[in-house]
Amino acid sequence: MTTPQTGKLTGDLFNECAEWIWEQMQDDGFFLSGELVDLILLTERELGIHTRDLTELAALLDEEFKMRGVSADPYPLDPLMIQQVLQWEDDFLGFAGIQRAES
Repeated sequence: MTTPQTGKLTGDLFNECAEWIWEQMQDDGFFLSGELVDLILLTERELGIHTRDLTELAALLDEEFKMRGVSADPYPLDPLMIQQVLQWEDDFLGFAGIQRAES
């Protein structure tokens, strides 16, 4: 997997964040692949929108994934699922002492 080349959330830390989020999602009863967590984290940075409000960010990512034809069968990938990933990302960033704008 390719990780972002800029910001503080890169390389091994990016991978650790994505894995941790996936584990938290599973514990909460949300079932999605680890690749989708990676995609959410990568796409928000690719588009340069990772500093926006989480609700707005989730809606923008949902629109982007629809345009790209991304699906999460058999479970829907919708703004609420995306926002849950983003909320866990915020928690991870907080534990790591990284502000979202610097990630």
